[in-house]
Amino acid sequence: MLKRLVVVLALAAAAGGGSYLWWRARVPPRAEYVLVNETARHDFDLAFRMSLKLAEEKSGIENALVLLAALPPDKSIEETAAEQFSRFRIGARRNGRGVLYLYSAKENLLKIEVSYALEGEIPDVLCRQLEEAAKTYMLSEVPQDFISELIITTNLRGIGSRQQAAPTARPTWINDEFLSGGAGALVHGYSKSLGEYERAIRHLPDAQLGAFNASAHAATTLQRYLTSLELGIGDPRLPLLNEGSRIFRAVVPRDEAQQKRVFEFLQAAAPHRLLYAGDLALAVPQPGKSNLPVVLRRGSDGLWYVDEPKAWTYFHRFEDDVNFHVKYADNAFLPALRALGLPNTDRAIYGKHVRTPALLSYPFGLAQRVTELEKRASESTRDPASRAALGDLYLFEMNWITKAIEWYEKAEALAPNEHEYHWRLMDLYLNASRADQSLAELKFLSDHSPEDRQTRDWYEYYRKEYDFGAQ
Repeated sequence: MLKRLVVVLALAAAAGGGSYLWWRARVPPRAEYVLVNETARHDFDLAFRMSLKLAEEKSGIENALVLLAALPPDKSIEETAAEQFSRFRIGARRNGRGVLYLYSAKENLLKIEVSYALEGEIPDVLCRQLEEAAKTYMLSEVPQDFISELIITTNLRGIGSRQQAAPTARPTWINDEFLSGGAGALVHGYSKSLGEYERAIRHLPDAQLGAFNASAHAATTLQRYLTSLELGIGDPRLPLLNEGSRIFRAVVPRDEAQQKRVFEFLQAAAPHRLLYAGDLALAVPQPGKSNLPVVLRRGSDGLWYVDEPKAWTYFHRFEDDVNFHVKYADNAFLPALRALGLPNTDRAIYGKHVRTPALLSYPFGLAQRVTELEKRASESTRDPASRAALGDLYLFEMNWITKAIEWYEKAEALAPNEHEYHWRLMDLYLNASRADQSLAELKFLSDHSPEDRQTRDWYEYYRKEYDFGAQ
């Protein structure tokens, strides 16, 4: 780990005021929150900068993120990280407490460089585990989520919360075939088809899955699901998961440590209260805990399945709040949640501006449904609703964010004044860490809804929050 930071500070202090000012004059100016992105993708820059800001505010540790298209010629990832750490004096304004995350896309390599003051809390062994995990997670559907989780994990360790910062490692169910894209997948864009994901799932190693069957009782399915989390099982083939959840787990792979961490949070929020609304059930955690509810779905076979995408699409938890929010006013559980007196249930985030799609009878073939809707869209070249229907299917049934964005962008292009499409894209961009695009959608809604004071206030608030000035 890097110790030169302490040496530099010591030399600067010993050199006297005049020499110190001369040294400072030679250092190139830098942004308050260091983000360098030399890759071709800049959709996530604003969200990354916000993550760096929030992490520093909570931990007192300066975090810096450098994303390279490729390593410099004849330079190793270790040498490059040391040079970048020294160049930006990471941690100097935080009493020597700093962390650099350096990723190079061509080589698909991550290096975490930690200042001397943090080596005791963020040891080499943890950094190596996280660096190894990046080889998988940076090829996933939402690599920016891995980086955000990475920053959270290291900062929790940096402030001594060891139990809340279990290391992230490659999921044991992922085989070499699943990873065959390698760094080339990053260069050309990692966007596999539903069929390719399904083929990868079918070739996963066999596991003892009989203990995790869906049950005719929602409480039993819930308990088996919690047990799977406690054991760290991230295998998408768990029989108690509905089909969309299996696709979701393939698109966004989960490792043992992450699953166990989710279990610990859910366990801390016990006892859970089960609410029912038609063919849906909701396991509600106790307030004051960092959790989303668990959504279960009853099939036409009478069995209850866990529907992980619904937890992410029906509910939301902001970074500065431990309690979940309800997204849509037509959420069937909203009256019961209000009756329980839970925080954040006085109103839905998006109110009645946009609704959830009708719940399809389960089980049904997702691949067949995708094919049917794509056929309808191809036959109706000027119909935005057919494209929005595909967006809804990918979002609410699979939480496949990039696919949902693709189809809602097509719908919006055909109907640019349809506010529902702007609301949906604003939410999707937000969850995909594309803060610039999310703000653009919110600005459109604010400008075109002069009577909607809440939307205007919301836009102004987030515009100021994300204003980092010239960077």
